[in-house]
Amino acid sequence: MSKVKTIITTDMEVDDMNSMIHLCLYLNEINLLGVIYTSSQYHFNGDGVHTLGEITPHYRTSGPAGLERPRTSYGPDPNAKDLKYFRPFPIGWIENLWKGPYADAYPHLIQHDESFPTPEHLLDITKYGNIEFEGDVRFDTEGSNLIKKYLLDDDMEPIYLQSWGGVNTIVRALLSVYDEYHESEEWDLIYNKVISKARILGVSKHVGQDNSYIDANIQELYPDLICLSTEYLYGVYNASNATQKDCVHMFKGKWMLENIHNHKSTLMDAYHLMGDGRRIPGEADVYQFGLTSVLDFGFPGTKSIQMEPYDFIGEGDSNTYMPLFGFGLRGMENYNYPTLLGRLFVDESKKPKAGNPMSGEGILFNPFIKAYQEDFAARAAWCYSEYKDANHAPIVVVEDLDINAKPGQTVDLKVFVKEPDGDDYSVVWEHYDNFSSYSGSESIRVLEPEKENTSLTIPSDAKAGDYFVLILRAQDKADKPMTSYGQVVVHVE
Repeated sequence: MSKVKTIITTDMEVDDMNSMIHLCLYLNEINLLGVIYTSSQYHFNGDGVHTLGEITPHYRTSGPAGLERPRTSYGPDPNAKDLKYFRPFPIGWIENLWKGPYADAYPHLIQHDESFPTPEHLLDITKYGNIEFEGDVRFDTEGSNLIKKYLLDDDMEPIYLQSWGGVNTIVRALLSVYDEYHESEEWDLIYNKVISKARILGVSKHVGQDNSYIDANIQELYPDLICLSTEYLYGVYNASNATQKDCVHMFKGKWMLENIHNHKSTLMDAYHLMGDGRRIPGEADVYQFGLTSVLDFGFPGTKSIQMEPYDFIGEGDSNTYMPLFGFGLRGMENYNYPTLLGRLFVDESKKPKAGNPMSGEGILFNPFIKAYQEDFAARAAWCYSEYKDANHAPIVVVEDLDINAKPGQTVDLKVFVKEPDGDDYSVVWEHYDNFSSYSGSESIRVLEPEKENTSLTIPSDAKAGDYFVLILRAQDKADKPMTSYGQVVVHVE
C-alpha cells in the first residue's frame, strides 16, 4: 500500500511543537506534501494594521479575559475585537526545526530508512497560510494555494488535511476552488474531484479552532466533504496522570528523561516537557509550562494540576497523523478497521464517547498505544545510533489479507515474520469485537493464538455480510521493543 498523502496546518502552540518533533521520527511512514502555518482562536499574529473585530466579527477567542486566573468569564471576550495580535507563535520555528535539530538527526535517520525526507525538501514544502487573524480567509496565501494545487491535480489518491489549529487556511483553499470554478462547465467535475480526495482531520461537526468552516458556508458549498475523527485520543495535556494504566508511566518525567529528552539528540532534546526551563516566545505566562509546571486552563470545575518536573506536556495534534501510519493495520483502507487510534468516523454520532481527557474518567482503552510509546523510545534512539546499535520492528507479511468463509467453516491464518536484527520475538493473534461486525452469540477463539500460522472456526450463527477482524501482534524482545501488526479480515458468505 502506498504511503498516505497529507498536509499539515498548524498554529504552533507548544503541543503542536511536540507533535511536529515526534512526527520527525515517522516522516518515513507518510507522504508529507506540505506543512503550513495558520492561525486559530488561540494564536494569531496580526497584520500590523487591522484588529480582530474588523476581520472576524464572529470570533471565538477568549482573549485576555481567558488568561486570568481564576477566570471570571468564559466564551468570546468582548474586548478581544480590539486585538491586533494574540499569543503570536514564533515565526520560523518550523524552518529552524528542519535546518537545526532534524538536520542533525538526518544522517542517522536515513541509516534506518532511506525514505526519510531531506531537510531541504522539508524546507521547500513549509509554507505560510492565513496567519493574521482567527478565522481569517480574506486572501489566498502560499499555504492555501499549496492545498488547492493538490486538490486539483489528477492524482486521485485521498489527501488528508490536518487541522492542528484553525481550519481557515484549508477553508481559503476550498473557497478559491469554488470561486474559480463554480460558474463554469467544469464545476461538477471539480466538485467531485475535491470531495473524492479531501479528508479533513481535526474538525469536529464543522467546527475547528475557529468558526471559518461555518462562516464560509463550506458545508453548503461542499455538502459531501468528509471530516474524520478518531475513536481514541492520544497526547492530551494531562496524559501523565490520565492515560490508561498499562502505559501511564511512559508519560512521566522519569521515562521521558531516560528515553526521549536524554541529551543524546538535539532533535529529541527540542521536545518540550513540564518544568524544563524553556520559555516560548509570544506565549502567555499562564501557558509557559516549561517555567511553571502547572497545568491550569481555568475551565469550569477543573482544578489546576501541579505536574512533576519533565512530565509530558501534550501532543494533542498527533491525533491527526497517527491514524495515517500503517504498521500492518488497515484503517486507511476501510474506516471500520483499526488504525493506531482505532476506527475513523465520518458520522460522529456513531463514535463511542471518548471520556474526559483531563481527568481520565471514561477514557476508552486503546490496545495499540503502549506499543506506540515503546516505538517512540526505539525511534528516538535512531537519531543518534548506527543501524547495528538500534532496534527495528519485525516485518510481518500476511498471506491472505481477506478470506471468504461460510458459517462453521475453519479457516487458516498464515503470516511470515522476519526480525531484521535477529532478535527473538513473540506473536499473538487476537480477535477484536469492536472492529468486527457480528451479531451472534458464540465465542470466537483463535485455535493457537501464539503461533504465526493457526486457524479460526467461524461461528455457526454468523450471517452473510458479517466480518471478523483478526490481528497478529509481533513484538521483538529488545531493550526498546518494537511492534508490527498483521491484519486479516474474514468475510462471511
